[in-house]
Amino acid sequence: MARSISFLAFAVMFAIPAQTLAHSGATGIVKKDVGAVMKELGAMVKGDASFDATVVARRAGDLKAHAAGMPALFPEGSIHGPSEALPQIWKNFEGFSRIASDLESAATALSSVEDAAALPAALGAAGKTCKACHSDYRKP
Repeated sequence: MARSISFLAFAVMFAIPAQTLAHSGATGIVKKDVGAVMKELGAMVKGDASFDATVVARRAGDLKAHAAGMPALFPEGSIHGPSEALPQIWKNFEGFSRIASDLESAATALSSVEDAAALPAALGAAGKTCKACHSDYRKP
């Protein structure tokens, strides 16, 4: 059991920085809000910050609220201006919205994490939804 937790923690340590860096060129609210949550909780996974279940629950709530409102951040025609969004968002808005809903579900699960051992998997699940969205709906 300890070995599988160690492997999972190791795997997530490398996934979290990748997710944070994936936001590095963006200037919008997704980068600011989601990136900040991933960075703060990723620091707990990496051991750079102490685990705090209260902080995890609060930041997971922030992530959930952001995910719930994400489709509204991309009204049709909002591709203009500084954005890393791809037109695919509006071509498949249902798929984009589904990923936002998946992130909301992952954030709900994340909010119930009460010990450090469970954080890597829960945060990794949230990170997978970020990656799925970036793969289809965000410029490389």
